[in-house]
Amino acid sequence: MNIKSTVFILFSILSLLFPSEAFSQTSYDLVVVGGGVGGCAAAIQAASSGLSVAVLEESDYLGGQIAGAAVSTMDDLGRTRHGLYAEFIEYVRSHYSELGTATNVCLWGGDTIATEPQVARDFFMGLLSEAGADIYLLTRVKNAILDGNRVVGAEAERKIGELDEIIVISADVFIDATECGDFLPLAGAAYRAGASLSDSIDPQMNVQDITYVAVVKKYPGGLREDLRMPGPPPLYELYAPKFRKTVTVSGDRWPGTYPFDIPSHNAYRALPDPENLENRARIAGDDPKTWQFITKTCINWANDFPGNGGGSPGLPVAYIEDPEYRKKAGREAMNKTLAFIWYMQSELGMTDWSVDDSPGYGGWFSNGWESADDPLLPAPFAPILRRFPPFPYVRESRRIVGIETLAQSDISGAAGAPRRFAHGLALGEYPVDVHGSHLDRYMEHEFNESSETFPRTWMPGRGVFQIPFGVFIPKSVDGLIAAEKNISVSRMAGGAIRVQPAVFHTGQAAGAIAAESVRSGCPPRDADVLLVQRALMDSGCWIAPEECQDAMEGSPYWSAVQWAILYEALPKISRLSFGVNLPIKTSQLRGMIMTAFGIPVQDTLELGDGMYLSKRQFLDYLEKLGKSGEKIRAAHQSETDPGLSLTRGDAARAIYDALILF
Repeated sequence: MNIKSTVFILFSILSLLFPSEAFSQTSYDLVVVGGGVGGCAAAIQAASSGLSVAVLEESDYLGGQIAGAAVSTMDDLGRTRHGLYAEFIEYVRSHYSELGTATNVCLWGGDTIATEPQVARDFFMGLLSEAGADIYLLTRVKNAILDGNRVVGAEAERKIGELDEIIVISADVFIDATECGDFLPLAGAAYRAGASLSDSIDPQMNVQDITYVAVVKKYPGGLREDLRMPGPPPLYELYAPKFRKTVTVSGDRWPGTYPFDIPSHNAYRALPDPENLENRARIAGDDPKTWQFITKTCINWANDFPGNGGGSPGLPVAYIEDPEYRKKAGREAMNKTLAFIWYMQSELGMTDWSVDDSPGYGGWFSNGWESADDPLLPAPFAPILRRFPPFPYVRESRRIVGIETLAQSDISGAAGAPRRFAHGLALGEYPVDVHGSHLDRYMEHEFNESSETFPRTWMPGRGVFQIPFGVFIPKSVDGLIAAEKNISVSRMAGGAIRVQPAVFHTGQAAGAIAAESVRSGCPPRDADVLLVQRALMDSGCWIAPEECQDAMEGSPYWSAVQWAILYEALPKISRLSFGVNLPIKTSQLRGMIMTAFGIPVQDTLELGDGMYLSKRQFLDYLEKLGKSGEKIRAAHQSETDPGLSLTRGDAARAIYDALILF
């Protein structure tokens, strides 16, 4: 029985069992469950490759942590700006340039990227529409449809006005890009939650703290009454001491010592404010004298929840596993942020600051506060709460048990250098940064991670690290790919891949795997990694761990040089240069051919290892290599005098093209 038959039978049964419900049935090449950063990136990549794609998003706000959770300042160290993430940066800068507004407003430096949530949402909406993907908002997947160990369909509930519609949807491939990995258990995939496995979840395990971010701004004309806090919210006195240790009126200027002053707080997660007509172009993240002019920021410093610190138990794994507890904790986190707004308006004297109207929040909330009888969020605070984001920032998800797992040692490296993967598909650069408890009993000892290996201070990463093919693929379930924070990583490695640039890249990689799987008609695990890598490079992704300034995007050597670096077929000549225009030695050429085709190569031209080849000699050389030589010869395009020396760049391109084209 094929996929469509299986899903059609289920659809027919549902229609008979629930005749009063609205049903629809549809089919796609790819269904992406979750419209966050990774899900949108995956869908854009796959749809741009020609697949029919649907994105199912539970909320009414596309864009995940950047948009729907308002973590709208990029945790970006500047070394992974390529692919869709580079397009996003260009979109943001272009948007605000037209408005005469700076985007480098965060205190991390002069080259930071910040955006308002609605601008990020519009970026994703625009590219998804342009690529032809279908977007289903307010759509929650309830069940997965399996054919043996293969995911072939899903049942989802979609809210359209007052009507709840049941959608039965089939696809060749599904991607779980939800914030908490919620599709994994439905699909029967083994996963980790905290430091425990899905067949024996330990409720005492911890996951990283969440943060209910709020976007706040200064209203020059003073606050409307509905934007003014009616008084301290419940539990204010519980949280106020932590607030006072973080930011005070007379605090120190960053990077001094706690507590910090108000301009430092505002600069920490500062956002562009086009309405700040007088000072919108004067703010610079690396110039503390300009921080006084900031008029819009995010509350994302003293309000982690539960925020007990690394030496105490924190958020239990129940946040991931128990839907009702997740809602309850989400409301408690919202209460803590509400308390900080009162702290701003009262103790800090920021009487003209309150929640921002412009993101357009207020239609849907993951924690159900508006319909729950929760004493922590009384009715008088509703006008403020309606302007909160629809969901909190979730730092840790369920994580698949993949065919390989990325661990802290792969990122940091025992010798200080990240591990190299020839089959790498994405890059990260952020250091291990786990919010909340890092007691030894919550660490994953199977990956040699413990409280002793936990970084004691935040520090820049030890270089760009790779994210390999195997972390996207479940160990035992077909038709399913992981993206977002639910890829196969250890808890500590998850503290490095959870940030926006890395999630962009992992999402785009997942979309490329899906596209190759559908194109070739094979399960995702059997996709040709080299072709997936080519698709990513064709989409502007630099996937090798080091860049070469003589083979950047647009260069005819762009992909070939990355292949040579990834597979260690030919070393660079310096840290930033591959030497594409330098002649290649015969010994180096033999090594490249051996790496590419796995065949022993004799020196048929009787040239020594230190000798160089002309392009004519290269072509003659290939005639002695049989079919592999014929492939390279067919792929090689001699654009200049055949008497000239064969260059490193031309050799790499000829061999890489032979691998790809034949």
